[in-house]
Amino acid sequence: MRRQRRLASDQGFTLVYMAVFITTLLLFTGLAVDSGRAYVVKAQLTKAVDGAALGAARNLNGGNPRGEATRIFRANFPAGFLGTSTVTDPTTATSFFALQTDTASGVNTVTVQATAVLPTTFMRLANFNTMTVTSVGEAQRRMVDLSLVLDVSGSLGTQWGAVRDAAREFINGFDASGDRFSLTTYGYGANVVQQMQASRGFNKTGMMAAVPNSLPGGWTPMAEGLYRGWDELRSVPNGTQSGLRVIVLFTDGSGNGVPGMFDSSGVAKSIFTSDFPKRLPDPNNITTNSPAIQGLYHAQNGTQSPSYTQSTTNWNSTTTHPNMRWLPLTSTHQFHRSSGIPTSFPLQTTTLNVDGGTQQVQRGLRNFNTTQGRYPAEVFNIRNAATNLAEIIADTARSDASGDQPIRIYTIGMGSLVRYLLGTRPETSESVLMRLANDKRSLDYNSNQLEGKYYYAASSADVGPVFQQLQSQIIRLSK
Repeated sequence: MRRQRRLASDQGFTLVYMAVFITTLLLFTGLAVDSGRAYVVKAQLTKAVDGAALGAARNLNGGNPRGEATRIFRANFPAGFLGTSTVTDPTTATSFFALQTDTASGVNTVTVQATAVLPTTFMRLANFNTMTVTSVGEAQRRMVDLSLVLDVSGSLGTQWGAVRDAAREFINGFDASGDRFSLTTYGYGANVVQQMQASRGFNKTGMMAAVPNSLPGGWTPMAEGLYRGWDELRSVPNGTQSGLRVIVLFTDGSGNGVPGMFDSSGVAKSIFTSDFPKRLPDPNNITTNSPAIQGLYHAQNGTQSPSYTQSTTNWNSTTTHPNMRWLPLTSTHQFHRSSGIPTSFPLQTTTLNVDGGTQQVQRGLRNFNTTQGRYPAEVFNIRNAATNLAEIIADTARSDASGDQPIRIYTIGMGSLVRYLLGTRPETSESVLMRLANDKRSLDYNSNQLEGKYYYAASSADVGPVFQQLQSQIIRLSK
């Protein structure tokens, strides 16, 4: 009898132990199962907020950053994901989206935060009915100071409408409240039609409207256009400049003008010559075997005064105009608004390379007059000096150490003319544009300066997509 009572007692204890053991096992099993579910929810929530932050940062250039963050978040974390009962509502929760701007460093920081509540299963046995997980995503975008320089010369002809629309769409893709923008056009002269503000932001509507509706026309003073674009970046005070400083230059040809002091007016004016030799096909009749010499064009407003024209029998002729016999010793750049910017440059140099040889040897000037101490203003020298100057100014801008950040240059060449072998060497404008951009594809790439890129648009139909490619590249650099 006593033994039976002991057995019954032992069985009772065993049942208690088993109950405790099973309950504990269920709790640990539940913890493992529910923790595993919470881990998956956390991972997906983190993916959703990270993607939302990156999308919003990209969308700071225009549009609705919070709306983009909301769209990406919901696409990556749908309602009821893995049994979650509630999740942060991105349209109403003030904690979901935050944007901070550091105007000193030129950086926008987007923060996206979300919380999800996951009902438990086995852990309810321990009175833990829900688990809450929270994730925070952050993305940064450097603000941009961008100087857009557009060729508006006559060779663009009927293609200008496509270029105009592409340029306006390009402008529209940047942040009107944080980025800075300027617009320079060059034809007969180089004119800043919209200056870069010292304060953050730019008038996007006004900037887009400033791109001319109809083609102004003119020659191609590329060197002066680059100079004015560089000057606009320098006009922003140090300590407030953006983390990314960019010049974007568009052209359908090559530089053919030299700005300098050619008369006694005390005003910088330019002398031009045509593109040579004749290349076919040439639908706009731009190239010629007998290029003319024309001047003198005000370096800013493009007014021709006095009006000089000299015809030649061929591009290798030594003919000069009697009132424009000599090139100046250096270029002259009177029109600028930043302090300390150089106002003159040599017309050739030994410090830069052209296809592996020095510029002065590869594209040097000729027939130096020892009495005058100058080179004659013949077609050969005008063309070489114009191309040399563009490369010299671009190199000086890229190596400008006076700002908070170095300057990067991008170039776009459109149409068949940029791939024609032109000039005295001869050479393509495309090779020059690669040099201006410090494109790695150039034989003369300088690893000590920021790398840019040259983009080619085969026709006016391609110029819009090319501008969009360039915009995407700049946005990637701004992250």
